Amino acid sequence: MPEVVFDKIKQGKLAEIIAAQIRGEIRSGALALGDRLPPERELIEQLGVSRATVREALMLLEADGFIQMRAGRHGGAYVTSPKIERLATILDVILAVEQTTTEQLLEARSLMEPLAVRLATTRATESDFERIRASIERAEKHLGSSEIVAEEAARFHVLVAESTHNGVVSALTATTQQLIYSRAFLEFGTETAATLRAHRRILDAMQARDPEAAVRRMVRHVDAFRDVLDAPRSIELGGEG
Repeated sequence: MPEVVFDKIKQGKLAEIIAAQIRGEIRSGALALGDRLPPERELIEQLGVSRATVREALMLLEADGFIQMRAGRHGGAYVTSPKIERLATILDVILAVEQTTTEQLLEARSLMEPLAVRLATTRATESDFERIRASIERAEKHLGSSEIVAEEAARFHVLVAESTHNGVVSALTATTQQLIYSRAFLEFGTETAATLRAHRRILDAMQARDPEAAVRRMVRHVDAFRDVLDAPRSIELGGEG
């Protein structure tokens, strides 16, 4: 367990202040993934607060995905990484309050993903290509299941972003895809075999280390998806190579 000393809390909403202090230690690297926080009684002593306040702070951190509470001999509060789904849920609420439309979300995606695929084409490893190919193949084997096809279609874009080996690009793309999946894929059921053909063409360009072709194909694919929401019966999602 790392040597982390917390400051005594003097005023304000104690549990929230404690949670913020622990999040700060995680962000700074003083507490790393997998580290166990000090025992409850030690936190009480260091922070100068009650057991109930410490437990409330830990509940806040667990709800936000920063820690995981484990029982048993080696139990305690362990540092974890918040899930993308959590970020997507929070962002979805913010966007709803701000009355952001699905069209605006798709517009943002059309700006980000061509840039991501350009970078991924130059940085992707053979392992990255294998993961992308496996996702496409799983979708192709389950064309009769719109849920699986939609899930793998979203995963394709996340895997492309992860192939940039840039954590910011990966997180933003994963969050965007989660929002699109919940707002558009399930509502409109637009994923088709044409989408998977487009994904194949994008992967081919990436493996050929041809960023211009990869960008061109991604732009056409993303634009086709936006179009199909306006005219789902007449437009396919593939675009042209």
